Amino acid sequence: MKSRQIIALMAATAILPLSMGSSAQTTQVYTSSSAVTAWAPILPTTAYGTDWQTSVCTTQPEVGLDAAWSNPHPATQFGTSVHPWQPAQSFEAQWINAWGNLDSLGSGGPTGDNWTKYALEVEGNGEFVLDLLADNCSWIYLDGQLAGFQGATSVGQTYPVSLDGTHLLEFIIFDEGGLAGGMFRLETNVDIVFEDTDEDGLTDPEEVLYETDPTNPDTDGDGISDGDEVAMGTDPNVPTIVDADDDGLIDDEDACVNSILSETVSIAGIDTGVSNSLSASGCTVADTLDASCSGDYNNHGQFVSCVAKTVNGLVLADLLTGAEGGVIVSTAAQSDIGKPQKQAKKKPKKGKKARK
Repeated sequence: MKSRQIIALMAATAILPLSMGSSAQTTQVYTSSSAVTAWAPILPTTAYGTDWQTSVCTTQPEVGLDAAWSNPHPATQFGTSVHPWQPAQSFEAQWINAWGNLDSLGSGGPTGDNWTKYALEVEGNGEFVLDLLADNCSWIYLDGQLAGFQGATSVGQTYPVSLDGTHLLEFIIFDEGGLAGGMFRLETNVDIVFEDTDEDGLTDPEEVLYETDPTNPDTDGDGISDGDEVAMGTDPNVPTIVDADDDGLIDDEDACVNSILSETVSIAGIDTGVSNSLSASGCTVADTLDASCSGDYNNHGQFVSCVAKTVNGLVLADLLTGAEGGVIVSTAAQSDIGKPQKQAKKKPKKGKKARK
């Protein structure tokens, strides 16, 4: 514990070599300290009600990063064991506040509700561990994305974080009264394995951030795992409608998930001018012709015959009129598909004149 105490009492960053058997690994540490920028607190006009633990301490704070924060200044650091919650934690860091003491500010007298914001630039590459704790609840962001959340609890929360270059770490705290402030620690992940109970690609702590069920790999039951939805940028809590070709039919009901959606039908690059109608199954006229008649042909007649047969089916399905079908077949007949490639005639070699 002594080495960790030294780290926490240093400046905001430190790089230390850790011995790992016969090899050495460099660990990088960022902790809350006076090197962190703080802003003046935002005080609500009236105190929150008695249900603040559930109404205020949610993953989406009422006062966020884009609030009217003012007066940036260095945070005040108080030490690693000044707050009664610190000794029981598994990590150490300076307890910081936006003003020079630990007493709360806010509506309703000398103590009460307030919001504070802190920021620190961090840099690194690879996997890190993020620990956070505040009195009462807190949110940590990396480049504006929620990376850690602490509800109304006195137990520090731990999250996995990936860094790739320089990032802005921002820390928001809601305080309900009594004491105030908080602490955080960002450190290279050396040997911590985060559990993924439902094996959906999201660790259990990340499930907290996305408000998904850590015991259910597909929280919204749409057939796409929570981890895949997060990777795709969709909401893992809402049944996701996937329409890859944007034809109005979800992929689960679309017979052609990557439709040719041109306005008109083309044959071998020749525009027929015929409307490229979409069937109820999600396939266009061009999709059907491409699926039925693409490939190599021994002769031109085989290709034209295939187009004619496919067109007849489309006419019967009311996707083409007889006249439109005739235009498509005529265009196929004009194409070069299946025709032998013309070769340039070789000029005879000049020989010597026969002797008389």
